[in-house]
Amino acid sequence: MKTISVILLFLCSTFFTSAQDTKILFLKKNTKEKLLEKNTHYFSPKSIARRERQQVSFDNYDLPVNKQILNSLSQDGEVLNVSRWLNALTYRSDLSADELLLKYDFIDRIQVVKTPMKSNHDKFEIQTKSLDYGAGAEQVQQLNLDCLHDLGYTGSGIFLGVIDAGFNNMDSLGYFDAVFLEGRVLDTFNFVNSAQTVYDFSGHGTAVTSCIVGEGSTPDQYIGAAVDVDLALYLTEDVSSETEIEEFNLVAALERADSIGIDLINISLGYFGFDDSTTSHVYADLDGVTTIASIGVNVAKSKGIFVVISAGNSGPSTISTPCDATGGFCVGAVTDLGNYAWFSSVGPSSDGRVKPDVMARGGDAWFVNGADSLEQGNGTSFASPILCGAVACLIQANPSKTVDEVMNAIRESASLFITPNDSMGYGIPDFCAANDILIASANIDSQNGSSILIYPIPTSNQLIISGLSATQETISIRVYDNLGQLVFSETKVATDSELSLNISELANGIYNLVLTQEGLQIRRNISVSK
Repeated sequence: MKTISVILLFLCSTFFTSAQDTKILFLKKNTKEKLLEKNTHYFSPKSIARRERQQVSFDNYDLPVNKQILNSLSQDGEVLNVSRWLNALTYRSDLSADELLLKYDFIDRIQVVKTPMKSNHDKFEIQTKSLDYGAGAEQVQQLNLDCLHDLGYTGSGIFLGVIDAGFNNMDSLGYFDAVFLEGRVLDTFNFVNSAQTVYDFSGHGTAVTSCIVGEGSTPDQYIGAAVDVDLALYLTEDVSSETEIEEFNLVAALERADSIGIDLINISLGYFGFDDSTTSHVYADLDGVTTIASIGVNVAKSKGIFVVISAGNSGPSTISTPCDATGGFCVGAVTDLGNYAWFSSVGPSSDGRVKPDVMARGGDAWFVNGADSLEQGNGTSFASPILCGAVACLIQANPSKTVDEVMNAIRESASLFITPNDSMGYGIPDFCAANDILIASANIDSQNGSSILIYPIPTSNQLIISGLSATQETISIRVYDNLGQLVFSETKVATDSELSLNISELANGIYNLVLTQEGLQIRRNISVSK
């Protein structure tokens, strides 16, 4: 006898005003440390190696907030979390927003977050009912992930972060014995309480992480999607409330993940409505570049981190943020039969991009509960880590590929790649096929001796192609849509090793670019996002 669980959200809407309300302080542009070369010590060797592998350079996002500013603010209050990417910090002080703006000329603007009365409800509270279910491996096989497992790719050597609401009791459950006994939990941090401990609070993160690394045979056999990954566990969610501070905490966690060298991250969290409804998002905010959470995800991706995000459980209503992020990979939920799960939030993003990106098992998905036994539950919170674990295996199999190349291969392998829709995106991916796509692209480049780079991906209006042979030979560039129709064609003479293409007339979407020069043919998936 097993139990089936449904994750319920409980929101409180009672507030009190306090001088000690948390504030988000956005700083002026000239408030960062100077001399980038002196600040790379913030990044671990793993982080630097990931950037080199992903061809990512250090930039202004990597500059920390000036320490003198933090020291000054500490005299009048408590600095909580600091974000170099947002050039901002969360702060508690008896001084009002107006008083702070008058006193400190380095503050650009202040967002005051009203303090909610604490609710007795956990917004990730689990409600169970008894049903007869047997354990199974369908959620792995549905993605054809067992193909990669059979080849020996189970996530070994991949550093995966989980950002969630808490990992209650995870360090004492038998299904997690291997990851703890082998010392593969490499980092933990609680961004709500500024502490190392994450094994209290909500059990949501425990259930989520079990979909990745859960492994055992007692009382029932269970194998997660990537049982050999290294882990970092970050608590960013205050389960008793819902405020925009949690988005800031999420960005702080992403920055820590970047600095220690994490390869990919799972975020089974989403934001739309807040306890203070006046600060809630509207659909127009979900354009991929506006919310604090989406900005953080986009910067993380630019640093070479693959970020997997749950779509949300508001179906048939819209996705939440940061699922909308242009740099994120959003996952919706399907049933065991591969059908759309009724609760899975739908797209598109407000700027018209396909969301969710792909689907995985989230209807009656298997996970490990706090009693160290197996349950089945509904939620995109399960679909996301199952997919994230699969990505870990794919990255292990193709370590030289960029985030964009891996994302595009997964989309191309999916069941609805030719005809994506708002409820299932590009469909259910086939990770064996995605691996074949990446291997084939590597073979084409290797056989032709190609060092051609095509960037940025995604792009809005312009593509740069570099590494060309400047031989006065004709270069042909053709771009096809997902129906195989030619949508762009241009012929140029190679007078330089680099050329620029204006593709501003292309709509948002994924395309196949074919470049031909002197008998050399290169194919690349490109994505357009405006």
